[in-house]
Amino acid sequence: MVFVGPSGCGKTTTLKMLAGLELPSFGRIWSDDKDITLLPSGQRDVAMVFQSYALYPHMTVERNLAFGPTVRGEPKAEIAERVKHVASLVGLESLL
Repeated sequence: MVFVGPSGCGKTTTLKMLAGLELPSFGRIWSDDKDITLLPSGQRDVAMVFQSYALYPHMTVERNLAFGPTVRGEPKAEIAERVKHVASLVGLESLL
């Protein structure tokens, strides 16, 4: 899905609401015939890739990579294994 429009028209705000990062001031958000307006972002199966990288500067590389699975409550051993795998795919092993 692509949103195109002039600067300031609400593209980013719309995407943030779809991803569950912001609540709409009115109205509802529906996906696959389900109201997801108040569903936590980790349970929406929606992702957002920011134009500029959205890293948490107070976290290590490892904690940034583990953030999503941790929020979803995935098992720690599985998270550690996946973080190592992803880090190796993108050449970040030395930064773990």
